[in-house]
Amino acid sequence: MHQIVDKGERAYAWRAFGLFVLLAFLLTSVFGVLMALQGGTPSLLVTGVMWSPGVSAMLCCLILKRKISTLPWRWGEWRWNWYAWLLPIAYGLVIYLPVWIFGLGDSGFGNIETLRDWTNQLTGAEEPNTMAAIIFLLMLATVGMVSAASRALGEEIGWRGFMIWEMRKIMPFWALGLLSGAIWAVWHWPAILFTDYNAGEGNFVLQMFIFTMTILPQGIVYAYFAFKSHSLWPAVILHASHNLFIQRIFTPLTIKGEDSHFYIDEFGIVMPIIGCLMAYYFYRRAVNEGIA
Repeated sequence: MHQIVDKGERAYAWRAFGLFVLLAFLLTSVFGVLMALQGGTPSLLVTGVMWSPGVSAMLCCLILKRKISTLPWRWGEWRWNWYAWLLPIAYGLVIYLPVWIFGLGDSGFGNIETLRDWTNQLTGAEEPNTMAAIIFLLMLATVGMVSAASRALGEEIGWRGFMIWEMRKIMPFWALGLLSGAIWAVWHWPAILFTDYNAGEGNFVLQMFIFTMTILPQGIVYAYFAFKSHSLWPAVILHASHNLFIQRIFTPLTIKGEDSHFYIDEFGIVMPIIGCLMAYYFYRRAVNEGIA
């Protein structure tokens, strides 16, 4: 529900929102320039980038003389965190199963290099072993969440722990959802243009457009989880689960053909469609449940 605040509170919320966005982009640019100089995404710098929104949110609290403890740290009901973990698995299967089954873009299932890598990481063996790969997959989907969440937490303290709560005071749910998604997408643009965070194929302007249409509607989904649970943790888990399952499981398991990049991952044409459908579903839920 759009919070009703007086004129003074609205002006204060606009200042808090603007200060956060400014700090987040400035701090991110420090690590972004270093990545651009390399043209890559080394782990340490990626962690710095992903924690820039979180650090910016805490700086905002200090500048605005708020306690950092006022951010929505509460764990909330377990079900929202379970839903957040399961959702990327569900939409990942919706996206990738047709690609694998119908061979879209000359794709297929069971990339032998991925299976070999998973086997090697678990047992040290050089040849792929199906059982070892399955065990590694299960460990990646569970234990791997700890690593993924440690990075996603940095972003979500900022985006869904601070920013959208200020936006809620000055605009309706649909607007804050789409605008927060747009800001989140634009924040990724330098990495797409100047590092290897892209499909590695041709038209980067088109890739930025597809990526933006992938991320923009997700702003509504993430805002729903945050407001429904009164917590930033479901957004953290949703974000971590997406990164884990899409980037480290579904995409690596795909046998890639010449045109695979048109269909899979965050730069393919299927994910924006699924994202828009999810945004509509969660927006309707928000309206019916009095959140919007």
